[in-house]
Amino acid sequence: MDLIAVEVTGISIFAPYQGYVVILRETNGNRALPIFIGAPEAHNISQLLQGEKNIRPLTYDLFKNILDTVETFVEKVIVTDLRDSTFFAEIIIIAKSEKHRIDARPSDAIALAIKTKAPIYVNSEVLNEADLIGEAPNPDTQFQERISVLAKQLNEAVEIEAYEVAARLRDQIIHLESKRQVE
Repeated sequence: MDLIAVEVTGISIFAPYQGYVVILRETNGNRALPIFIGAPEAHNISQLLQGEKNIRPLTYDLFKNILDTVETFVEKVIVTDLRDSTFFAEIIIIAKSEKHRIDARPSDAIALAIKTKAPIYVNSEVLNEADLIGEAPNPDTQFQERISVLAKQLNEAVEIEAYEVAARLRDQIIHLESKRQVE
């Protein structure tokens, strides 16, 4: 399998379906791979990208803590396949000098890669099949998309009366907007 190094360049709202995509951009090229993910996963990856910490550990935090405890590390994450419009991924870990492949959803694998600072790769066949070619995203557009994601999550939290979550999301929006005004 020929692997292409990628980096997470952001989370975007995919307007026609009101869903979210994580954008993986080729490190040494101009292709991008959008992968549909759920709203909670979009929120988690966005938090990781911005260096925000949760009060309680989330699943990827738990997994990293377990790996650290048993002296195992994530070597890399690979988006391995695209079948029936569904992406597949693997987390490659090293435990006691042995390499192990763990099947994972791309969103979980990407979150863990960000958390552990492990490199992310895409199978070249997958990238050739599903890539988008274009310029790097505009930072102003990314900022607006991030605010839109948080605002939508805030509305969803209020609808289900998750007021603590809603307050945290509101605070994140205020923090981002104030930080943006300073720049």
